[in-house]
Amino acid sequence: MANSSTTAALPNRSTFRQRLLLTIGSALAVALAVLAALIWLGAYAWFNHTAHQVLRAETEHVLAQVVGPEGALRADAYAWNEPHHLFRGEHVDPFFLQVFNAEGELVRASENIAAFPDDAYPEQLLETPTPPGRSYAPLRTVQVEDTQLYYMVRPIRNAEGTPIGIVQLARRDPGLQQLHRRLAFGLGGGLLVVLMGLGGLIWWVAGRVLRPLETITAATQTISADALGTRITVPDEADRETAQLAATLNTLLDRLETAFDEMRRFTASAAHELKTPLTVLQGHVDVTLRRPREAEDYRETLQLARRKISHLIAMVQGLLTLARIDQADQPDPEATVDLAQLVRSEAPTFRAAVAERDVAFVVNAPESVPVAGAPEMLREVVTNLLDNAVKYTRQGRIEVTVRVHDPETAALVVSDTGVGMTEDEQAQATDRFFRAASMHATQVDGSGLGLSLVDQIVRWHGGTLHIESAPEHGTTVTVQLLRSSKAP
Repeated sequence: MANSSTTAALPNRSTFRQRLLLTIGSALAVALAVLAALIWLGAYAWFNHTAHQVLRAETEHVLAQVVGPEGALRADAYAWNEPHHLFRGEHVDPFFLQVFNAEGELVRASENIAAFPDDAYPEQLLETPTPPGRSYAPLRTVQVEDTQLYYMVRPIRNAEGTPIGIVQLARRDPGLQQLHRRLAFGLGGGLLVVLMGLGGLIWWVAGRVLRPLETITAATQTISADALGTRITVPDEADRETAQLAATLNTLLDRLETAFDEMRRFTASAAHELKTPLTVLQGHVDVTLRRPREAEDYRETLQLARRKISHLIAMVQGLLTLARIDQADQPDPEATVDLAQLVRSEAPTFRAAVAERDVAFVVNAPESVPVAGAPEMLREVVTNLLDNAVKYTRQGRIEVTVRVHDPETAALVVSDTGVGMTEDEQAQATDRFFRAASMHATQVDGSGLGLSLVDQIVRWHGGTLHIESAPEHGTTVTVQLLRSSKAP
């Protein structure tokens, strides 16, 4: 059910593979498309430059010979008998040359022009003569019969710069347009093939990356509250980050298992601790009701019932306080409590409780020791520590000291000469519902929540709790709390 609900909650989310393919694939597609466009533009410019350069070199050669010393046009001075001006065959790479006077009248043309049938070659200027353009500019072409030519038209100037004629030179088109088109198709097709290959590679790599995660996900989905002892095995092919994720999940499972175990122990302990006084109470009531009794007997039963009910109320109150601490935020850092005054205000009640015993009750509290904390919570700490000392000390001494421990902290020390605890019992003293064997021997009522409550409150305030104890030699509990610079 949990798996299906989780899957149903993510119906429109894309997979990691899809997002990886979309993001990286798109970036690669744009980068490769730009690269292909740059290659095509570079090839386009290079091919056009080469074609222009051939005509430009030949045109410069003509211009250098057709201008006479006196600055007049001398078309016959050029070497018209060169093979590429005589023949039309492609093997000689023919140049079709025409020289016009300044008025645009044809003065002379190369003999290979006459090889075109029916005077198909134009005898007029194809365009107004212009200076050489950019070498990568598109070729200017003309169709003569079945031959595509590209041409150049240049003015002839004398030494003074006066126009004296025009040179019009044409050459067979090497098929640059088709070459450009084939190159574009080739680059486009190659780009598609490369992108498809890269897409497949990205999909495959993503699968390899995700396989350990899928293994971890499948293993996690099998874990339930009844099987928290299961741990996730890190796949051999997992990378460092995935292994770290698995380790983190295992750590989380350790904490969950510990929390569940504590909850089960707490539930069992709470049930036992609540059941015991209720059973005793019910037993006494049942015995009392078996036959009519004197008023004094009923009074004793009611007094017993009252003590047990008070014990139950104290236990429930302790549980509620613990629950409140577990859910509460940290205490207000601005709140200040005078710890010395708090001890002095609570001490008389407990001094009266030991007045009839052979127990000295000593309080060492300076005028003021302000600490940061919640007043009611710290009152619980003081009363619980004093209550424990009073309950388990039958003779000797109880001493309560409040002092400045260091510039940052203050200390509350409660020491007694009571029954004490063993080292093992000290280690469990702050566990909920724990009561040492020596405590049971005293037959003193207790819930086993006192020190647990003190520990929780002290840690909630950012303080520390330390217990030193020895059987038959008493116990010393030291609480350190953060001092406050403000007056309470």
